[in-house]
Amino acid sequence: MIYVGVRDLKAKLSEYLDKARLGDEVIVTDHGKPIARLIKEPNKQKSTIEKMYLLAEKGMIQLPSKDKQSKSITPLKTKSKMTASDILLNDR
Repeated sequence: MIYVGVRDLKAKLSEYLDKARLGDEVIVTDHGKPIARLIKEPNKQKSTIEKMYLLAEKGMIQLPSKDKQSKSITPLKTKSKMTASDILLNDR
């Protein structure tokens, strides 16, 4: 824990912000009395989409692509002239 007066903080703000960024707790004092504290900002949670993109960048997963889906899916053959999609839509 580091104690610093307001005047010294103003003169060396970047230095004290770096200390807080590295994990030190900086207590700001005014006439010897604590009035504020600088601490490291906790890591914010990433959204699911952000996590997926990070995993894809690391090669741990492969994100779906429209091109790959359309090539790999073959239409189902039915006894009627209707497609499977049409049959499902009519059934609903």
